Amino acid sequence: MMILSLSVAVAFVGALVPCSLAVPLRIRADQVGTPGDATFDYVVIGGGTAGLTIAARLSEFASVAVIEAGGYYQTDYGNASVVPLLSLTGIDVIDPSETFPHRPEIDWELVTQPQTNAGGRKVHYAQGKTLGGSSALNTMSYVRSSASAYQRWADLVGDNSYTFDNLLPYFKKSVRLTPPNLTKRNAVNATPEYDTNSFGAGSPLDVSWNNWVDPTITWLAKSLQSIGLAINPKGWSSGQLNGGSWVPSTIDPAHATRESSQTSFLDYAAGNTRLVVYPHSMASKILFKGTTATGVSVNTAGTTYTLSASKEIIVSAGVFHSPQLLMVSGVGPKATLESKSIAVVADLPGVGQNLRDPVSVNVAHFVSTTNAQGVVANPVTQPEALRQYQEDAAGPYSSAAGYISYERLTNELRSTLLDTTRAALAKLPSDSPEVQFIAGTFLWTNGSAMGSMSATICNTFSRGSVTISSSNASDAPVIDLGWFSDPADGDVLVAGIKRLRQAWASDPAQSISLGAEVIPGDSVSTDEQLLAFVKANANMIWHPSSTCSMGKQGDADAVVDSQARVFGVQRLRVVDISIFPLSIPGHPQASVYMVAEKIADIIKKGGGVQ
Repeated sequence: MMILSLSVAVAFVGALVPCSLAVPLRIRADQVGTPGDATFDYVVIGGGTAGLTIAARLSEFASVAVIEAGGYYQTDYGNASVVPLLSLTGIDVIDPSETFPHRPEIDWELVTQPQTNAGGRKVHYAQGKTLGGSSALNTMSYVRSSASAYQRWADLVGDNSYTFDNLLPYFKKSVRLTPPNLTKRNAVNATPEYDTNSFGAGSPLDVSWNNWVDPTITWLAKSLQSIGLAINPKGWSSGQLNGGSWVPSTIDPAHATRESSQTSFLDYAAGNTRLVVYPHSMASKILFKGTTATGVSVNTAGTTYTLSASKEIIVSAGVFHSPQLLMVSGVGPKATLESKSIAVVADLPGVGQNLRDPVSVNVAHFVSTTNAQGVVANPVTQPEALRQYQEDAAGPYSSAAGYISYERLTNELRSTLLDTTRAALAKLPSDSPEVQFIAGTFLWTNGSAMGSMSATICNTFSRGSVTISSSNASDAPVIDLGWFSDPADGDVLVAGIKRLRQAWASDPAQSISLGAEVIPGDSVSTDEQLLAFVKANANMIWHPSSTCSMGKQGDADAVVDSQARVFGVQRLRVVDISIFPLSIPGHPQASVYMVAEKIADIIKKGGGVQ
């Protein structure tokens, strides 16, 4: 997920757009699960990004049930989760503070432990509790990682099928690409570059580019280009993360509405398979016969029943809930399970460990250029923006993610790093990006336009963890993000701020800047002050991973093998972002869809049966 600013109050864009939403309730009556014991070939726990993808693919040849704690975000949350611009300005549930707005119908309302290296902050970590999961709440960026990152993945798990070239068919399989509509974008200096060979005749996930370009972002893109981050002619889907590019998004270009795993894979399955969905239902425990997973205990509105799996159970509950569900079911660190009086099915110490959570900070100025939020907040210009959206699927409301740059730190900035940080970065592949820069814009609390460029670490060295507070899956997991537990993360972000200040000092940025820097501000200048700012103001970009890490049997953090099978048990897999063995550069949504496609294909071909 990509967020423009979390360290300041972001002005809301006014009333939600009164557009006509596509009716999401497309599954047939016989596809809605009735509470009561039943048996399927496969039971998938979690109807999120990965869960609906693998369920849809498995349902092409088998009977499949999906257990999802939420319902339809279109009805539960409305336009805020559908209209692209509102993904930046209208989804209030992503507020990371402890005073976040409560939306239990679409958010798990998780709050972390105090972050001891980040001012003792407790962080509200929004996670989608809805069909579509966090693909219903994110900012829809479709960015694959670098070839070198997938090579690292392959090396860590001992399986060359995870190299970029071998994964590309699975990336292609999901995606129905629509080329940019240059007429609607109407911005000669914002023509997206991409490699057509990185896409194919896939389906059902729509990927496209915004049908409108924010004027402020075009100037910020120029500023990044002017300091050496040239346009990448292949974009963000070819395995190369360097330079800059306009971001493709999971947006249905015909209607300019959010594309999630629900609007793509669930809708596909509803029309072509006999997939059964159990909405508003909680998976409370995986059931075992010895060490063989046999079923799932489910609760729907107080009714408890068992969904049995004749072949496999697939956990797709997300980075925080997948390890929790394993632990309350008896799979995890023995000492933790015994402390909660849970019978140990498999002593697997890596469950809940290795949490990686990239963090980000902003550098911002008031600017003279207009932005999308300003257009739709202005009663003079809002009616035309609304007309463009409703009639042409264009204009500011159709726009979400904008422009991203990646680079390795310059030699000048690298020389300012701690020796330990330089040593850590030196272990990464020579083409691995180290910092991500996102160009963004928002309204300040007084309604003034603000230009923002954020720096995000591409390789998270700090590690956190997830554990359980009880044997009850309804009790929230205990989350420690581990922010800045490794000094290298703060060190890199300090260098990132310095690099962004170089961009703000460029001619393109200065031509729109109105005065001095607002965030962090000119008074924050020394390395010590910058580090203090980073620790006090850095926030997540909602890309946590690796709490059920893929790896080789016997590795300390390994929970699943390269076919997503849980070590120590049979007929149980985990398929979601929690199995990523590392925090990959880029934005993980594309890779989550990919890994679900890959594991579904392994199962379809009869491989990996335990």
